[in-house]
Amino acid sequence: MLFPTIIFVFIFAPVTITVYWLLRNDKHRRFWLTGASYVFYGYWSWGFTSLLLISSIANFIAAKQISSTSNLARRRLWLILALIVNLGLLGYYKYFILLLSTLNSISGFLSGGELIGTWNIILPIGISFFTFQAMSYTIDVYLKKVEPTNDFIEFACFVALFPQLIAGPIVRYRWIAHTLRNLPSRLSKNNLDLGLFYFSIGLIKKVLVADRLGNFIEPMFANYHDLAPLEAWLAILGFSLQLYFDFAGYSLMAIGLGYLLGFEFPQNFNSPYKAISISDFWRRWHITLSSWLRDYLYIPLGGRDNRAVALAVTMLLGGLWHGAAWTFMAWGAYHAILLELHHHLKGFKWIPRNKTWARIGTFLLVTIGWVFFKPPTFEASWVILTKMFDLPGLFTHVEVSMGLIIAIVISLGWAMLAPNAIELVRDRGVRPGLYWAVSLGILTTVCVLFFSEGAPFLYFQF
Repeated sequence: MLFPTIIFVFIFAPVTITVYWLLRNDKHRRFWLTGASYVFYGYWSWGFTSLLLISSIANFIAAKQISSTSNLARRRLWLILALIVNLGLLGYYKYFILLLSTLNSISGFLSGGELIGTWNIILPIGISFFTFQAMSYTIDVYLKKVEPTNDFIEFACFVALFPQLIAGPIVRYRWIAHTLRNLPSRLSKNNLDLGLFYFSIGLIKKVLVADRLGNFIEPMFANYHDLAPLEAWLAILGFSLQLYFDFAGYSLMAIGLGYLLGFEFPQNFNSPYKAISISDFWRRWHITLSSWLRDYLYIPLGGRDNRAVALAVTMLLGGLWHGAAWTFMAWGAYHAILLELHHHLKGFKWIPRNKTWARIGTFLLVTIGWVFFKPPTFEASWVILTKMFDLPGLFTHVEVSMGLIIAIVISLGWAMLAPNAIELVRDRGVRPGLYWAVSLGILTTVCVLFFSEGAPFLYFQF
C-alpha cells in the first residue's frame, strides 16, 4: 500500500490510528498495530507476509536463546543461525537472479551457452529494510546492548511497524523499546501537530516535487542514446533531485505517522545536498542505513584501524544493498574512492575552505555518481557519462523543456538553501499553527488531485 493513495490517506490510516487510540489495553493495541501492519504489507501481496513472520519468529527465538546462555560458542551459533535465515531470505529473493545471470554471462562467454535456465523471482518490497531492522535486534542482543523481549507480538510489531516498514527509516529496537512496552495513553496535541506537519511536507515532496521531476526525466532515460550533452546533465540533475525528494518525502511521512502513533523515529535525511564534503554527505544521506553499516559492518571489520579494507567492503556491500545489479556496486565503489580520497586530501588542506564552493563541488560529485544508480546497465551508464563530459557538445543548441529547468531550479534551491522540516522544528523553534495548517492543507489537497497518477517510491525496489 502506498502512502499517497486514496485508500491509505482516507481509509487505512484514519481507521488504524483511531482504533489504536480507542483501545485501552496495551497488549490489544500492539496486536492491533501488528495486524494492521500486516494488512498494509499484504495489500501488495498477501503471500509475502510470510517473510515478515519468518523473520520475526527466527530473530525472536534466536535472541531468546542468545540471552539465555553465557556460553560463547552457543551464543555465536544462534547468532549465525539467525543471520543465515535473514541473509538467506534476502539473498534468494534479491540476489539469486543476479547470481544466475552472472554465471550465465560467464558461461556464455566461455562456451556460448547458458549454464542455468531462467528463473522468475518476484522481489518483495522493503525486504532490505525489514531484514536489516530485524538483524540489528539479534546482533544487539548478542552484543548485550539490549535485553530481548518476552512478548512475541511486541517484537512482531517492531519488525512490521507500517510507517517505516517498506522504505525506512531503519529503526533499531533499543530506540523504541520503551515506547513499545509503555504505549502512551493518549495522542498529545504536540504529536498530532507534528505528525500532520511532517506527513504533509513529506507528501508534498513526493507528489509535487519528486513525481513531477520523474515525469520529465523518465522519457529522457528511456531514450538515453538520443540525449545531447546538456540533456544528459539535466537528466542526471533531475534524477538526483527526484531521488532525494522521493526518499526524503517518504521518510518524513513515516516520521509523521510515527508521531501520530506515539513513536519518535530517527531523522533519516539532514539536507544532504548542503554537505560540504563527501563524508559530510554520508552523515546526512539515509542516516539510519549509514549508521547501520558503520555499526554492524565497518567497525567490526576494523574501522579506522583497517580503514581502506573496511571502507571498501562497507561501501561495496552498501551499494549492492540498494539493488541487485553490478551498477549499484560500482556506485558503492565510486563513493568508497571519494571517501578515501577525501580522507587523504584533507590532510594536505586541498579541500575548499569556502563552504559555498565546497557544497557545489560535493553536490556535483554526488550527482555524477548517480550515473551508476539510475541506468540499468553499464552500457547505459557509460553512454550518459560520455555525453556529460562531451564538453564541446555542451555548447550545441538543443531544445530543452522550460518546465524541467524550472522544476530543477526550484527543487535545487529548496534542497540546498531552505531548512528541512525537522530543522525548522528542532533548531528554529517552529510550531505548526494556523498559517502552516492552511498552507499545507491547500498543498495537500493539490497532492490528492494527483494521487491517481502517483508513482511508487523509488526505494521500494531496494
